Formats: sequence, C-alpha cells, structure tokens
Amino acid sequence: MISVIRQMKTVLGAAVLLSSLAQVQVASAVGTDAGVTVSNRATVNYTVGTVAQAPIESSPTGNSNPGVGNGANTTFVVDNRINLNVTELSGNATLVSPGQTGVVTAFTVSNTGNATQGYQLSASNLVGGAVFGNTDNTDVSNLRVFVDNPGAGGSAGAYDAAFDTAANVDTLAEDGNVVVFIVVDVPLTATNGQFSNVRLQARAAVPGTNGATLEAETAGADTAGIDIVFGDAGRDATQTADDQYSVQSAALTITKASTLISDPFNGTTNQKAIPGAVIEYVVSIANTGTVSAGSIQLSDTLDATLTFTTGQYNGGLADVEIQVGAAPATYCVAESGADSNGDGCNRAGQTLNVNPTASITVAATQTATVRFRATIN
Repeated sequence: MISVIRQMKTVLGAAVLLSSLAQVQVASAVGTDAGVTVSNRATVNYTVGTVAQAPIESSPTGNSNPGVGNGANTTFVVDNRINLNVTELSGNATLVSPGQTGVVTAFTVSNTGNATQGYQLSASNLVGGAVFGNTDNTDVSNLRVFVDNPGAGGSAGAYDAAFDTAANVDTLAEDGNVVVFIVVDVPLTATNGQFSNVRLQARAAVPGTNGATLEAETAGADTAGIDIVFGDAGRDATQTADDQYSVQSAALTITKASTLISDPFNGTTNQKAIPGAVIEYVVSIANTGTVSAGSIQLSDTLDATLTFTTGQYNGGLADVEIQVGAAPATYCVAESGADSNGDGCNRAGQTLNVNPTASITVAATQTATVRFRATIN
C-alpha cells in the first residue's frame, strides 16, 4: 500500500513538458493563405517512479492513455483578410490638348490580402480638390477603365487598345499587382491652364466573377468556414487613387489695325481717308498659350466701300505679306476667284482668304502678322 501511495505521489509530482508539434503552418499573421487548416496538438511526457511512461497527446490525433484524458480540438481554418492598394503611377499630371481623344493615365492595383481576389473598377471626374497642387476646374468626358494585358501581346504597362479590353480584374493572386488605365476624351471647349482631376476606384469582388459580385464581410462570430474580413484602411474593401489631366493649349488673340498709306492729293504726307486713299490693314495673331498653334487660316471680308489693292508687297509681286515672329516675311498672290497658282491665297468677292501652303504656325508667346491693302471707293 505504501508503495502504491509513493507511486501516486511520484506521478503527481512528475515534470510535465508541453510542446506544440507538427501540422502547424509557420507564417506571419497577415500572410497565411486563406483556407489553410491549422492544427496543433500538445504532448505530455512524464515518469512514474523512475520509469518514463508513454507520452499522451491532445486531439486531434487522440490520446494514447485514456486514463489521463483528451485535450480540446485545436483545428481551425484561416479566414480571408481582404486588403488592397491603388496607386497613381506617373507622379505628375498628364498633358493634354483641347479635343484630344483616348488620353491615358495609369494606376497600379495591388492585392495585399491573403487570398486570390477580383476587383470591380470604376473611374470618375472629381469636383474641386487639388491634385499635384492644381485645383480641378474642368471635366474630361467618355471615361473608361481598362486592365493591362501584356500576356496577350501588348506591352507591359502601356495601354494597347487591341489587347487591353477587360474593364475589371477577374482574378489577382495575393501579393500580385496589375496596371489599370483610365482612358478619356478632352472636350474641345477646354482651355489652356485648366485641370481635370479623375479618380480610379477598386472594390474587392469575388474572384472569377469579373468584378460583378462584390465581396461581403462575414457578420457575427467566427464560423467553421472561410470568413471574410475587410482589412483595408477604410474597412470597406474599397481603395482609390487620383490623377490629373493638365490642358496645355495655344491661346490665340486677334487684333486688326489700319494705317493710311497715301491719298490722291497728299501722297504719303498728311494723308487723309478720302476716296482713292490706300489703307493698310494689319491683322495680328498672338499666341499667349503654352503650345504652338498650327495650320492657321485667315479670312477677312472687306466693306463694300473698299476695293482690294493688288501688287503692294515684295516689289509689286505679291498682294499679302505674312510674318511670324522675327522670321523673314513670306508673300502670296490673292487672285480673284480660284487659287490658280496654288499658293493658298485668293479672293472670293470681297473676302480675302489666306491659307498659305507654307502653313502659318505660331509658337507660344509668338505673334504672326498678315498685311494687305485696300483703296477707299
């Protein structure tokens, strides 16, 4: 009896060693894949007297010594922690001109969660607010979103209309990222120095639904399945990033001045605006914008009291003088009717048309002048 009691005391006083053994997924808390089953069991080693006994284990493997008891089940499934980032790529505004179509800005959508994810994408004009230090004061039109698809044959990170046709992200692996483009048209009414701010929004969607089915967070206590947890900054599985279109345009102003050249009685001294007097008109086209204006054409309809005067320039060989900035002057002959010599100038009745074959281009801050003369009837 005394021997039995001593044995019992030895068991009660035995050193117990607990250890977590195999079937454990070793990973960071935010990095373990959703759906991974994590199982842990504890092992107890002990002696009776000086004799080591068979270890006993907790569930799920079962207990080799039913007399000591079973531990609780420690198996669970890792849930889906949804997280994402949307970032603008260029770091500056995209320069555009009025009327330009198919202009592109680029973003990156990153899956920073622990499961494959889909994303529903959308683009919108912002109202007010500053991007890159510039306040929004106009809108672009025809906003579209496309996902980069370099595997189909396009260039990675560059918009290619032939290949980049998907409007949503169907599937994106964890730790993966994809380039997304906003493509817009710029209204012809946009003016130099205006800014249009746009926003790309990405919302987590069930993978394989092409963005059509949005993810829903699992409510209530943890379930036995894979629960959904929104882990992004706003806890709404939605992230955005902003970009900007900066309108760079020519800004033309036109002025017209007249100077008396001569009259039939006073010649070129103290001349008066009397019938028979010759007047020179100077049309000035100034570009106060930030880019060049090209293919400038001019039409000017003279009053019925005037008659266009020919042969006034280039030693009597030309009817119109054209000068851009400090460049040498050029000339054309404004024939009545069709432009038979093909220099781009002609007259249709009282209307002078100047569209020279050497196209008039006025750079930013430059001024072009067009001179011609008429006689008072």
